[in-house]
Amino acid sequence: MTPLTIIAAIVLVGVLITIHEFGHFIVAKLCGVKVEVFSIGFGRPILEITRGETNYRIAWIPFGGYVRMLGQDPEDEVSPEDEGRSLPEQSAIARIAIAFAGPAMNILLPFLIVLPMVAFSDQYDEVHSSRVGATDHSMPGHLAGLRKGDTITSIDGNSIHAFWQVIEHINAYEPGDEPLSIVVERAGGSKTLSVRPKAVHYSDPFLGYTKTTFVIGYQPDMLNPLVAVTEPNSPSARAGIRTFDKVLSVGGVETVRFLDVMERLRAVTPDTTVTVVVERVGDAVLPTLDFLRHRTRVELKYSVREAGEAPGLRHAGTCVTSVDPNGPASEILKQGDCLISVDGFTQNLGAFLNRRLNTHPERPKTLQWLRDGEMMTGSLQRRAVSRTDAMAGEYTIWSLGFSRPRYEMIPNEKVVNQDRLAHAWYEAHSRFTRQTEQILRAIGGMFTGAVSPTQLSGPLTIFQLAGRAAKQGWDVYLNLMVLLSLSIGFFNLLPIPLLDGGHILVAFVELITRRPTSPQVLEAFQRVGVIFILGLFVFAMVNDSVRTWRTVKPDDHVSIDRLKGLMGSVYRNDVSGQLAQVTPETRTLIAEKVGLPNSATKEAIAERLVVFLGWRFELAPASVPQIVEGADSKTKRVVRAEVGGRDILVTMKNISGRWFADLTSIRLVNPVDL
Repeated sequence: MTPLTIIAAIVLVGVLITIHEFGHFIVAKLCGVKVEVFSIGFGRPILEITRGETNYRIAWIPFGGYVRMLGQDPEDEVSPEDEGRSLPEQSAIARIAIAFAGPAMNILLPFLIVLPMVAFSDQYDEVHSSRVGATDHSMPGHLAGLRKGDTITSIDGNSIHAFWQVIEHINAYEPGDEPLSIVVERAGGSKTLSVRPKAVHYSDPFLGYTKTTFVIGYQPDMLNPLVAVTEPNSPSARAGIRTFDKVLSVGGVETVRFLDVMERLRAVTPDTTVTVVVERVGDAVLPTLDFLRHRTRVELKYSVREAGEAPGLRHAGTCVTSVDPNGPASEILKQGDCLISVDGFTQNLGAFLNRRLNTHPERPKTLQWLRDGEMMTGSLQRRAVSRTDAMAGEYTIWSLGFSRPRYEMIPNEKVVNQDRLAHAWYEAHSRFTRQTEQILRAIGGMFTGAVSPTQLSGPLTIFQLAGRAAKQGWDVYLNLMVLLSLSIGFFNLLPIPLLDGGHILVAFVELITRRPTSPQVLEAFQRVGVIFILGLFVFAMVNDSVRTWRTVKPDDHVSIDRLKGLMGSVYRNDVSGQLAQVTPETRTLIAEKVGLPNSATKEAIAERLVVFLGWRFELAPASVPQIVEGADSKTKRVVRAEVGGRDILVTMKNISGRWFADLTSIRLVNPVDL
């Protein structure tokens, strides 16, 4: 555990607990309760000062804090001058307010963090413009006349300049409201559209609940020039363009967007031939690395037979890049198939297609897709697969058994953030609403069985998360603080003895019955709370220990994680550190294959790989890799893992006490031609 991790965790926990206890402190003071101690940390004080009747201190153990009020301990003696100022002597409403104040401060803290972070950070100097990058053809926006390239200037009479303002208006829409009046600028003129947002469903893949949101069906980012051939006899097919080609230029003019490709090809006349330059996935780096392939540039000649002949292309964002031979999709889909609709709903944008596929994943989906120009139909029943994540514990995913291109969008233009305070409030409110729903669903899922109890975390996991977040920057660290603050706030409101919710419950019962709770009942109630909290703490610590074992020890898990990291590093464009985890022989072979000398540094190899290599197969969620029984020694071991829906075997070598992946040893368990 590094010093940064320790400091980050201390600050994180210290802030969250201090703000919680400050809530109790300030409301107790307002209610006239005598507060004897306000402590940041536990144990003996390092610094302390007494002001009035309260001792303020910073203690040695910095993992929290506490407020001690007169009468909290049943054995406290109340002096005559303090009569009426002990906690038990307060009215039920006052005790509810004091108990509620701690969680309330944790629930309010996200606003205190996010508002200034967004309002004053240079990260938010610019925001996505209100320009339309892409529309889904089955959604209300497109059906009402909204087109890519339009710039939304107002909604219901309110001036619009940024994408977040559009989302804000859509989120405010309620069933029964009038359609949105949207004014767009197009080709120097303006047009008013009447758009009624559509209710769509979304199922959370981890928590399992389904919610309804309203959309108009557009995205701010633009489609990249990744194409799919839909007609075998089209001009594109005759020119030699293939599905998943990335069109770089047409007639010498760079094509940054899919829109550029279509406009340039549609402008070709029958008496001309233009050169189309595409980037294409080519040969494998090594025979045993068929998932790592060169990207090559190919020049093609494009022509049309008659004016207005359609190019026969669509964007490849909804097309199948790979199919798990053992997955549910293998019975109906093949690589290169382009999905058209799900359950009768046509979707041309990958994001909306995913939403359809992931809604109620347990239900079979009726798919339509194009294959070699022919429309096909079939039913896909996803399979529930249990996974174990090093940090999240056990969870269930619904396997599709196929994958699509990961990067199908390119950023649209950004504009100066003209209304920083309104944007800050929008971000704070949006994050609060989203994370509050997730936390409440997760807490409820723990009791209903919808969420695995292995996802419960303790202090060790918080330490690890704090360290990782601190390394990634202030924004990530503060977002973690927001999430944990909400978690602490809502968890403490549970009606469990010893928690604030338990105190609120006791006071509420007294308020209803109009009589105090007997000491015997209170004592029994507290005993139940002690047993529950101790059991919960022990269970969380066991989960933490298992997570630590998974992420740190034994060595075989470390080596497997390195192997998985290497498999995924190329498409993440983060190769250099992973190349250090392969054997020198493998590194030399890769250097030779990409045209570098044997002595090339891993940084140079990484740079060349990023430029010349691409994925043939997308990474499917990997099953837990296993060491092959009987193939484990002090110097070598064989590991079975899953990459891109393919089962592979790879040899790990022990070099100077560390395990490295020998990628030249990779073999497919069930070789198939995808």
